[in-house]
Amino acid sequence: MATEIAPPSTADIVSVLTLQHERARALLADLHESVAVVAELTGDMVGPFRDLVQLLVAHEAAEELVVWPALRTALEEGRLAGDCMAEEHQVKHLLAKLEKMAPGFFEFPHALAEFEAKLLAHAEHEEQSVLPILEQRVSPDKRRELGGNFLYAAAAAPSHAHAHSSESAVGNVVLGPVLATIDRVRDAVRSLIRRRGSA
Repeated sequence: MATEIAPPSTADIVSVLTLQHERARALLADLHESVAVVAELTGDMVGPFRDLVQLLVAHEAAEELVVWPALRTALEEGRLAGDCMAEEHQVKHLLAKLEKMAPGFFEFPHALAEFEAKLLAHAEHEEQSVLPILEQRVSPDKRRELGGNFLYAAAAAPSHAHAHSSESAVGNVVLGPVLATIDRVRDAVRSLIRRRGSA
């Protein structure tokens, strides 16, 4: 959370932004180490996963066309066929869920690297162009006021990224608290569900 890494509200905006940039770099470095391991694994997993999906889809389709009808009619094992088909349905449902999740999982290391490059370039640009202007042209008292306002705004901000959130100050004032509330409710519900699932 932004407030956890920020200095006291008496710090000026330059200090606040600098500390948050440093914290973001440190978190990216930690994440990068973990994702490097995942990237190696996922690179090796793409082919076998695709092959598994193709094998199982063909396998289940053939069973539905050949095995279950034979079990039902010629062998008079309708109940067994029904049980197996119910199990198969659950497996197909989970396989479809995995197949939807897989592309994001396999693409995450590349997406993170792209994100990291853009974020670091953005932070560097701010540090070289914006922070010197703030430091040179804004009085220390005004920088402290801006720092306090920044920390207040960060505390009320959403806790998750929203791709379609506003880029304007007015839009962030209007939508920011709404999105933050929605995020906190979702986080609380997810936490409750995880606790119940592990109980």
